Amino acid sequence: MELSRAAVRGAVRSNAERVAVWILALALVGASAGTWYVTTPLHGSDASIETVRTDERVELTHRNGVYALEPVGENPTAGLVFYPGGRVHPDAYLAALAPLAAQADVAVYIPEMPLGFAVLNPDAAEEVVGSRSRIEQWFVGGHSLGGAMACRYADGHPEQVDGLVLFAAYCESDATPADPTLSVTGSADTVLDRETYQARRSDLPTDAMVVEIRGMNHSEFGSYTGQRGDRQAPIGYRTAHDRLAGVVVPWFENRTEGNRTAG
Repeated sequence: MELSRAAVRGAVRSNAERVAVWILALALVGASAGTWYVTTPLHGSDASIETVRTDERVELTHRNGVYALEPVGENPTAGLVFYPGGRVHPDAYLAALAPLAAQADVAVYIPEMPLGFAVLNPDAAEEVVGSRSRIEQWFVGGHSLGGAMACRYADGHPEQVDGLVLFAAYCESDATPADPTLSVTGSADTVLDRETYQARRSDLPTDAMVVEIRGMNHSEFGSYTGQRGDRQAPIGYRTAHDRLAGVVVPWFENRTEGNRTAG
């Protein structure tokens, strides 16, 4: 009888140790998966980046963690600091934002974010603005989570920011900047929280321009794939970016000093 009890205790101990090993293994796998998730950003396609690199109207540079799109042969006086969406690499927005440099003479700066999340550095625009004194008008903007953090920055720096651009994004309830605002969404976006977006929409300035682009999904505000929860759009990236430029470029042209003077 004693031997039988000992055998049972041994078996229980062995099983407990085996379970502990499995729990530890699963925890390590989960930690590795989590680390992979936050350290593996969603990049823009090679083709989209190459399109910008070969555009003779746009100078593309990458210095000190900031991607810059600047008009060739011009001295832009208006600039946009654009915050990427969560886990999205800055290079995913180059093709979508290049028309601002090519057509509206607006310099665009896209900073890299810690672990790919703008919420970890919502004041990223401050360093960009402080190091480029030739820019007289500053706009901030962002996509998704990046848009919310750009809104927070604009709310906290009203003397510095001349306008706000939101792509598939909305401001937090305690951030209500009064700057001229452009809010763009896509009709095929299945990632944006529509209920919260509609609730926050009333917090935008009364003269905010709100546009929904037909057929555009969440990922097409950039040039990347792999966005969790996003469905395939009925239009392609090129068409989506053309439609986006048709909204964003005129909005900037109407609000930048150089274009107003020229007109």
